[in-house]
Amino acid sequence: MCMKKIFLIMPALLVCVAFTACKKLPLQEGYDYTPSHYDNKLNKSVVDFMKSRPDLFSGMLAAIDYVDTDPAYKDIKPLYAGTGNTFLLLTNNALTELETDTTSFFTRNKIANPADPSKPFSGTSWAQYDKKLVADLLRYHILKGRQDYSTITSKPVWLDTYLTSEANPLAKIYVYMKGDRDGFFYLNNFALFPHTWYLETRPRTPNLQATNAPVHVMDKYLIPPSKAQFDNNK
Repeated sequence: MCMKKIFLIMPALLVCVAFTACKKLPLQEGYDYTPSHYDNKLNKSVVDFMKSRPDLFSGMLAAIDYVDTDPAYKDIKPLYAGTGNTFLLLTNNALTELETDTTSFFTRNKIANPADPSKPFSGTSWAQYDKKLVADLLRYHILKGRQDYSTITSKPVWLDTYLTSEANPLAKIYVYMKGDRDGFFYLNNFALFPHTWYLETRPRTPNLQATNAPVHVMDKYLIPPSKAQFDNNK
């Protein structure tokens, strides 16, 4: 009987102590909290954004200027000032980096070595490349229409680029949102792709909104699919 009383008294004491302790502590009436959210608005045009970050885009700006010297490619530079498209902006890592990034355009597109044809070397200037090759690279990284988080879903789609045409129907980009909580979207990440450097390619910084167009910043450049890759991923 005595043991039962002890067991009954102990919970009562604990409740009493807890209640007394709570009474001594005043309720917090307010707290300092500054709400914040990720702002993806650049408040500047695509061109001005690139110019504001030469550490990232000096290579791409130089490529645009390079092809603009040829009347055949005078249409490209104005595209970056226009509306109605989406721009995959390529960083120096994607294009011109030689020290640390073996997947850059300069690294992967070797220049013929006249002294020793067996030892081609990496490019160091856009002037070493054919203007059509550079123009095609730029056109392929401009998507037609608005392509951002408001339109991209988990259903894979082939999107037209400014390189897509009747003569070049495969110059499209395969895009889908990965079905997980991270919300990344991937480009040309499809079956039958042989280049391991290319897999799991996604924007470094997606869904930026310039005043004239959506922008996705890329640390890797993309290449059009083969016919087998395109047919296998319809």
